[in-house]
Amino acid sequence: MSTTLPEAGPAGMLAGLAAAGYTVEQRGEFAVFDYAIEVGPRAGETVRIGLALVQDWPLSPPPGPHLSPRLGHPHGAIHASPLERAGEEWEYWSRPASNWSADRTIRGYLRHLRTLFSQVEPPA
Repeated sequence: MSTTLPEAGPAGMLAGLAAAGYTVEQRGEFAVFDYAIEVGPRAGETVRIGLALVQDWPLSPPPGPHLSPRLGHPHGAIHASPLERAGEEWEYWSRPASNWSADRTIRGYLRHLRTLFSQVEPPA
């Protein structure tokens, strides 16, 4: 009996996002994809998410999501993103995935994103 281990490193992250149904664009060391917000006051909106491709995936998660357009986060820790380019505004949310050791998968990271978006302020 043989078992197939999930791919590790950036290839594993990209494969996991594709398996979850996302069309991913690789921009250097980032995976960028459209994300439909499912919960919270911004539910129904679509944003672009950028995740740093982690070399030791799935041991470590991405450090936090990069987001376009900028929505802000009520708990702060928002920084400039290297994904910023002309005509595209990005921000980086320094929000490490909590409970990563319990579910080191794309599914676990997507749960983390849902939690973050449930905390976002409603549009002005």
